[in-house]
Amino acid sequence: MNDFLEFEETQKSIKSLNLDDFSIEDLNNYISELKNEISRVKEEIEKKSNLLTEAQKFFR
Repeated sequence: MNDFLEFEETQKSIKSLNLDDFSIEDLNNYISELKNEISRVKEEIEKKSNLLTEAQKFFR
């Protein structure tokens, strides 16, 4: 993911890219990296949801 995206620490966000300068190959690689990042985020959401569910069982 480091090839295309820059993370802005202060706002915890990803800087927007100007896609005009990218070749078709670069854009396809960018899409691939974004899909990988989406998968990684979905896994983290699932992990946190499971932890929340387990915590709620403990406090019932």
